[in-house]
Amino acid sequence: MADARSHGLRARDTDRVDACTLLDSAHAAGELTDGEHAERTAKALAAKTFGELDAVLEDLQIPANLVNAPVVRPRRRGPSTRWKVAAAIVLAAALLGAFAGCVSRIAAPKPDLPDPTTGQGLASFVEAYKDHFGDTKADEITLFPTYVVIERRPEDPAAARDGYYRYDGSFRTTGDVPRSPGTDIIDLSVLDLKKIAGLLAGAPRSAGVPNGRISHVIIAHGKDGGPTVTVYVADGPKSGYFMVTATGEPIRINPPS
Repeated sequence: MADARSHGLRARDTDRVDACTLLDSAHAAGELTDGEHAERTAKALAAKTFGELDAVLEDLQIPANLVNAPVVRPRRRGPSTRWKVAAAIVLAAALLGAFAGCVSRIAAPKPDLPDPTTGQGLASFVEAYKDHFGDTKADEITLFPTYVVIERRPEDPAAARDGYYRYDGSFRTTGDVPRSPGTDIIDLSVLDLKKIAGLLAGAPRSAGVPNGRISHVIIAHGKDGGPTVTVYVADGPKSGYFMVTATGEPIRINPPS
């Protein structure tokens, strides 16, 4: 997968999602242990370049649904397409510039998204999720300070496909992946939001990074059948994390070494 020409090219959110999908597949196939999967997923979510993604994926086998993804096919990472798209955007902006004043007067400004890694932001997201999908079920949720990545697939493999979504005040799909038989589902409704809000507020100290900030939070299926909440905190190169149950009971703490 490594390619020196694209090693420093910036990765997109969809590339990081593809990387996490590959890691999930490797974990399910027995290529990665629980600890390796958790560590590599954290690195993939924080990766800024394809070189950083290559480092966590290069020794893994590639599942059929990702063989043509840019994250594993360097030739598909070419920046030329990106520049063509940028040029098209500039041209469109020039053509639409004359109408900007009118649009700004009639279009309501998009409200700020509460930080999903805070108690208020998490509660706001859960409410928006329920309103949008009609339930609170998901495969996995990753909350960042400015947006949320959602993995949501139908329980029936033969049903119409859902997949990956991004939420930044509105929901939009970023991928289409069928559910693997037997995959567990989490239910956000069982989260003790008040208890977790307190844990999020004190996360830097709990993770052993008192001057850090939450980089992301992963809500996933736990071994006891319910959701687990893993909070990652970083302060430059220094990072730590802790995992709790849906009711806030501690499972694991991994401070900086």
